[in-house]
Amino acid sequence: MNMEMKRKTHECLYKRNNRQISIKLLAKVLLMGTLMGVQNVFGLLSRKEMEEVIREVSNRKENGLEHNMDGPFNPIMLYVYREIDVISNRRFNPQYISTQSSVPDKENILQNIDRTNDTVREEDSEGNKTPRSTLDHYSALINMFPSPAGKASIYPKEGCKGSFTSFLRSDPVKEYAHKILAILLLRTEGMVFKLEVKDEESACPRLTWTNKRNPEQSFSVPIYTASAEGQGSNSSSEEENIKKSDRKLLQTIKYFINLQIINPVLEEENEKRKKEKKKESIVQQKLYEKKIDWENEFTETPAWLIQLYIYYYLETKEDAIDFSVILYKTMYFHIFYYRAVCHKRDCIQIYKKVVVREDKKSNELEHWGKVNELENIIMLEKEIKLLPFANISEVPAKRRVAIDIPKSNQDLETERISSDIESVLLTLLCCFAYDAETNEYRFNHIRYTLEEVKSLFGCVYNPNLNIYSYSYKMNGNPAICKSSSNSGYIRVGNEIPQEVWSKWSKIIQNLVKGDEDISYIDVCGIPMIENNIFNVLTILLKITGVPHETYREQVQMYRKRLNSQEFRNGNPRIKSFNKELISCAAKIILEMSIEYVSPERFVDWLFSSSRIPKGFRSICVSFEDYNVQTMRNTNYLSGSMKIHYVTENKARPIVIHFVSPETVNIGIGKCAVKSNDPEVNQLKKEIRELRKASYNMHVLSKYAETIRLHTSGDILFDKFYINKIKQSRDPEPEMGLFVMVSLLDSR
Repeated sequence: MNMEMKRKTHECLYKRNNRQISIKLLAKVLLMGTLMGVQNVFGLLSRKEMEEVIREVSNRKENGLEHNMDGPFNPIMLYVYREIDVISNRRFNPQYISTQSSVPDKENILQNIDRTNDTVREEDSEGNKTPRSTLDHYSALINMFPSPAGKASIYPKEGCKGSFTSFLRSDPVKEYAHKILAILLLRTEGMVFKLEVKDEESACPRLTWTNKRNPEQSFSVPIYTASAEGQGSNSSSEEENIKKSDRKLLQTIKYFINLQIINPVLEEENEKRKKEKKKESIVQQKLYEKKIDWENEFTETPAWLIQLYIYYYLETKEDAIDFSVILYKTMYFHIFYYRAVCHKRDCIQIYKKVVVREDKKSNELEHWGKVNELENIIMLEKEIKLLPFANISEVPAKRRVAIDIPKSNQDLETERISSDIESVLLTLLCCFAYDAETNEYRFNHIRYTLEEVKSLFGCVYNPNLNIYSYSYKMNGNPAICKSSSNSGYIRVGNEIPQEVWSKWSKIIQNLVKGDEDISYIDVCGIPMIENNIFNVLTILLKITGVPHETYREQVQMYRKRLNSQEFRNGNPRIKSFNKELISCAAKIILEMSIEYVSPERFVDWLFSSSRIPKGFRSICVSFEDYNVQTMRNTNYLSGSMKIHYVTENKARPIVIHFVSPETVNIGIGKCAVKSNDPEVNQLKKEIRELRKASYNMHVLSKYAETIRLHTSGDILFDKFYINKIKQSRDPEPEMGLFVMVSLLDSR
């Protein structure tokens, strides 16, 4: 008898003749498992794929009726669950789940925490027994979401075959996996199917479904695991582990097959039918809507668990479409074939949940429409890259030394490096030439830039077409440019080749050679260009060829004023001097970057509700923390020149810190985001006020709250922060001029 039992047990296990797995093969398997697990943590379908599934499902009709998107399966969730976590609080709920994870030992610090063996608490902290329904629910939850690495995932750890996913993906079952899931889903909606477990007490129980009308669609698959696959021993403890895994899997399947319908939606409908057929008052309606606690009650039901699992299980749009076809066919067959034995009223209610008239709108699709509109607004704003540099490492610097940021600026600035004037000039030129819409450097708006400078960017003038073309070829992604030699040009996001630096240095030296308007300092007996704002503006005028000699004369006038009698006895007029100088600098930068000046300033953009039109960028130039220092009997203007690139709701500055004649620093400011966008706020308000008639609508509302323009590293300019700035500084003279530029015109 024991031999026969053992033989049957092993018939239900996968066998391998070669039990030695090579290290390379094992590494590949582990990598694949890890990737699959990580993929499922965040969901699997992009928004585009989800929309394709919706179109496919919506276009399918049955007897002139469309599939109801407000039913138990809505493709929208295939995308939304990628963006919002609705499982972790339940899967790792310490109130009901006891962690059985192994703690990494000192010899194996890379060992992962394993949550696969978590168990359900049979008693609470006060000794009260956990209800059987709760035990079964959380036991099934653990088996369906093993989450071995501590992140919600339907995949178990490598080598563990006792999970619900392993069962569905096994060779004998995978052909019927979508059918099984569809039946279990409809079972939670109130349908009774002839899906049963046979030979439950045997070594190899089977899951069986019989379709008497279409016998070819019937199936009977073994419920087993293959935990011992690839292992060399068949010890009693190993067999006991296999049986234990089998029992957990069997309990999970029976949880759905044998469940008592406790779906609060169905209970709500039953209660509704009992009420008199008269229109409820607004007060009664609001109380009625609050009856279902989607966050706490519905998540304790089999309906929630199987729906959630299905969204995680379907990995591709093809899977989702195939599942939806099987789901609706199964539902139609059940209602029409078994309607003689079904409760007519229940059949009608379930039928209404799955199909809908063509002229009836879907509440969930309407809800998604507003969420989608909100997301599109935010995505459009986020796609605008204000600076050509993602961080300080992408700033073109021939010499870079990381330095500490003063505490007063740590909340505004990300990183800062000590560099040289050649790097400052190239950094600013990159900002002026940057086209945020194409993510490329363009010189159409500063066409008089020196040809040898434009050639460093791969820009060549075509006299026949009267346009500039680029020597590198695009590979389809505007963020990545590929030249024929893969080097020799300045490109967004790429490190500048050494030969380009050599050419750039030579260009700068030739430009300033013999120019009496450029000031120098002596460094170890070698004359070097002094790091000051006057030299930077003068050389930029020469590089870009701005045809306004007046600007150059104005720069030299301010240089002479700094060393005049005006500043010999302290700095009583430094404030007005700085205001005049930065006004001149803003006009010069205007010639290099933009089309016209707006009367507004940065402070107006920040503190008021006035908005920049869609499709416009703005620039604000300011000079802050300024001071006049006397060095070698010459006055030096230290301070920070900030050039803010601004859109409707975002601003980010490039900062040039003039520290001393020998030292100049380059910094990148944090992205500042305004939180008072009226359009976004109105949409969020409308979404919050929509009736939460289903769990999906509840999730969509939660997802809408997570859609924000700012990220964790940004500065959010809410009312509190703006008031803080108002109290801490006088923004009037420092904020500079505010100038707007159309992205279309600037090209």
